Amino acid sequence: MEKDHVMKGIRIRRSDTAFDPVSAALQQLHKTVESEEIPDDFLKILGDIDAKIAAARGSSPE
Repeated sequence: MEKDHVMKGIRIRRSDTAFDPVSAALQQLHKTVESEEIPDDFLKILGDIDAKIAAARGSSPE
């Protein structure tokens, strides 16, 4: 029996006949990483990049 799964708006057809431990582990890893907060250092770097791009275009960052 096949079942449709929707992941981030993409419909995926998967078979329910076999359990794939690699797929299950990757899904769990993705879930864990997805729920982590973005570190402040990284947000600062992204802000700096946005400011440089805005300056290069002659406008202020949002």
